[in-house]
Amino acid sequence: MRHLRRLRPEEGLLVLGFVVSSLVTIYANVDLATRGVSSRRIEGGLVRLGAVVVLAGLVLWIHRYLHRTDAGSRPRQIAEFFRMALPFAMCIAVYTNLHDTVRFVNPNDVHGQIAAVEEWLFGGQPVVWAERYITPARTDVFNFFYGNFYLVAPSVVILLWLRRQYDAARQVLLGTIICFYSGYVLYVVFPAAPPRLYFESLGLFSVSLKGGAITNFQSALIEMMPNHAARAAFPSLHAGVSTLSLAYAWRYCRGFFPVLLAFVIPLLVSTVYLRHHWVVDLLAGMALVPWVLWITPRFDRWWRGAAAA
Repeated sequence: MRHLRRLRPEEGLLVLGFVVSSLVTIYANVDLATRGVSSRRIEGGLVRLGAVVVLAGLVLWIHRYLHRTDAGSRPRQIAEFFRMALPFAMCIAVYTNLHDTVRFVNPNDVHGQIAAVEEWLFGGQPVVWAERYITPARTDVFNFFYGNFYLVAPSVVILLWLRRQYDAARQVLLGTIICFYSGYVLYVVFPAAPPRLYFESLGLFSVSLKGGAITNFQSALIEMMPNHAARAAFPSLHAGVSTLSLAYAWRYCRGFFPVLLAFVIPLLVSTVYLRHHWVVDLLAGMALVPWVLWITPRFDRWWRGAAAA
């Protein structure tokens, strides 16, 4: 704990998340081995955990390097930037393991209930209604915006860093990571397959999402995800983190807000059009934003106080 408290709060969160993720992944592998099942997807989780170990080691190396480097020097600025960026990369690495292991923690899927709520709210299924608007060109456009999520999520952090507003950048980074981790916990509490998998298994789709090069590239990325991202629908972190980025843009860099909004709106629409999320997922993701804005400064103060004790 003494060494843990020396880390920044976003780094400490990732250490704790990594430990939990490691234990579940090891348990999944032991369970499969005991039952005589060979699963390359689960085994891939160990490879990804190894990658997180390397990233964590790099964070510690940078931490020591910063203490030996003159303040204001160019190498120190570069090291500070990478120290800021690595927790985000580690957060995504931990996320990928959820697709392998969430069902080992909670096998009680809720996508049937989510579909029932959608039916009650809308008198039908929005992801099925969207079929009438599907064209290859639109599918490519929406895949472009959907893929931009990993630029939208850190965009405010990077902009604030380039403006040398370092404290604000770290506050936004911490809030973004807390949002991710809040969603991760809910993934385990409410395991839900995306409608593209659940409704496809029921034979409810009659139009395929064919497109061009952008769609093919996105499809290849999804194929690389463990179990095709089979249990990470509720809540939608695409909605939660993107909406949080908008809130932080409005707070810290209001001129960037309309630019970001132009990417976020089609990104949110794309999640339903591309069948990755139900509308209820989007609403649940957005509901994380007030929680994150409330807890982030309090958690930061608590961590700093514990480190100074």
